[in-house]
Amino acid sequence: MSKTLVYYHRAYRKITGSSWLFFLEFILTAIPLSLIILLLYPEITAEISLFAYKLLSPYYSAESIFLSAKSFLIGDVSIVTMPGTYPAVLVCLINFIICMTMIFLLPKTKIGRNFAIISVFWAVINLTSVLFFSITPFEFPYSVEDYSELYIKSQVSMWLFIPFILGIAFLPLPASFAPKIFIIILTIIYSIIFGALRYVVFLYIVSKYSVLYMAILFFAFGPLIDFVYIVGIYSSYTYYLAKKLKGDESIWKWLY
Repeated sequence: MSKTLVYYHRAYRKITGSSWLFFLEFILTAIPLSLIILLLYPEITAEISLFAYKLLSPYYSAESIFLSAKSFLIGDVSIVTMPGTYPAVLVCLINFIICMTMIFLLPKTKIGRNFAIISVFWAVINLTSVLFFSITPFEFPYSVEDYSELYIKSQVSMWLFIPFILGIAFLPLPASFAPKIFIIILTIIYSIIFGALRYVVFLYIVSKYSVLYMAILFFAFGPLIDFVYIVGIYSSYTYYLAKKLKGDESIWKWLY
C-alpha cells in the first residue's frame, strides 16, 4: 500500500531561543573578557615566567637563566631564557629507531586505533627533527629563547580566543547567564595554570635533554592541545544540560 502523505523526519530537534538575546550576551561576555586579558597579559606572563624561573633556577647557573621581555600586541610578554642542549649521535639514533618502529608497527595494531594514528603523526614529527639534527645539527635556527617566546605568545593568543570560542558555543544553550559566564572564566583560569606548569616542563626538557624535542612538544602537547580540554569542558556541560532538560518541551522543538 502506497502512502498518500509522507511526514517530515522527526529524529532531530532544535533549541528555541532569541538570536538577539544571544548577540547581546555575546557582546557582554566575549568582548569584555578578551579586553581584560588583553590588558592584563603582561602581568600574567610576568607571573608565569617568574614562577618558571623560581622552579628552574636551582638547576642552572645564575648567569645562564634569566627573565626577558618581548614585544607583543599592545605590551610586552615576559619569558624565561636559558641555554639549550643539542642531541648527541646516540640520542638521534635511539629516537630514529623508536620513531621508525612506531611508524611501521602502530598502523597494524587493532587495539586503540585512534591513539595509534595520532602516535604515528607524533613519530613523523619527531623523525623529521631527528633527520635534521643528524644531517645539519648546527644549522638549527631556533634557540630556547625563541621557543620560550613562541610558547608564551601562543598561550596569550589562546587566552584571547577562549571567550569567543566558548561564547559562541555556550551562550545559545538554554541555561541562565551566570553559569555560562562562570564556566568561561573557569576555563581561562585553568588554561593559565595548566599553561604555566606545561611551560616549566617544556623548558626543562629542551634545555636539559635536547632541543630535538622542540617540535614534538609544541605540536603534540603544546597550545594546540588546549582545544582538547576546551571541547571536554563544553561536552561535559552540554551533556549535563541536555540530561537536565530532556523532558522540557518548551525548550526543545522539532527541526522543521
